[in-house]
Amino acid sequence: MMISTNIYISQETQEFLIKTAILQQISVEELASCILKESIKEQLEKINSTSENKIKFKANPLRDMQPYAYLTDPSEPAISPDDWEMNQDFEVNEL
Repeated sequence: MMISTNIYISQETQEFLIKTAILQQISVEELASCILKESIKEQLEKINSTSENKIKFKANPLRDMQPYAYLTDPSEPAISPDDWEMNQDFEVNEL
């Protein structure tokens, strides 16, 4: 697959590119293409290496644990009436 693109390069860079292409006896387009390939490859390698070195999250310590089983009667309230009333006294729930 070939991608065609227009890029801006300064007059000085254009002249240098032309002189270098003449010395290497290749076309300016071929030289520019080679330079871009190498530059893109280097930049992508840098990006990949920095993304691999990023801090990785610690493994979840609960990963292998089973969920807590409530062994109670479904009609039994999960919160005792005393605790429920105490929590209702707070204006802001701090959970």
